Amino acid sequence: MTPLLTSAAARAHVTSADLLAGHDTLVVVAPHPDDETLGCGALLHEADAAGMQCRVICMTDGSASHPESRRWPRERLADLRRAELESALSLLASHAELHWLGYPDCGLPTPNEDPSCSRALEALVPEGALVLSAWSGDPHIDHQMTADLVSSALHHRRGVRRLAYPIWGRFERGPAPAGMTVVGSAPEVREIKRRALGQHASQMTRLIDDDPGGFVMSDDVQAHFVDHPEIFHAEA
Repeated sequence: MTPLLTSAAARAHVTSADLLAGHDTLVVVAPHPDDETLGCGALLHEADAAGMQCRVICMTDGSASHPESRRWPRERLADLRRAELESALSLLASHAELHWLGYPDCGLPTPNEDPSCSRALEALVPEGALVLSAWSGDPHIDHQMTADLVSSALHHRRGVRRLAYPIWGRFERGPAPAGMTVVGSAPEVREIKRRALGQHASQMTRLIDDDPGGFVMSDDVQAHFVDHPEIFHAEA
């Protein structure tokens, strides 16, 4: 196992109620459609089931996953990925608000390039919220930029707690982040997460079959995110 997964495996699990305690709103900031499910789908489901206000902010349109597809040009793929996200949320958190920012996949601005993005994020985060966003240590530019934008938006907000969720960084050989919280979930919740992940068929199956180099998440990686506990930690 990688250092991050080894460290996570050594930690006692907490419940979703433990992590959500003291917060009125859960805000999930996802770089792409599917990151909300991969990173924190179980926690999002349990927050919604408990009656918390939930908001999901999707930063990009996810349209760069199959760049050579002729049947699925970027505009059409973006529409599909939004529909997949809506379908996943109908299973995970049917009462959640979806905020689709729609930046081009792999085209997020820096906070200085587009200050309006950070302002939009800040406006969607009420006092007392728990904010879960992508980790700056993930080896993907959109995950890193999402972390920077959320940090820029919320660095001065003392009544907001922000945690990161690692996606691709789980599988890196670098040092594990400090202060991880590991949240377990019941089998029935993991099954809902599995079904929600399946709604992202453009990423999880060969639905788009005219781009051999296009992204498809392998079955074993999908199983990892469903079967393993969700991991959160504070950003440095």
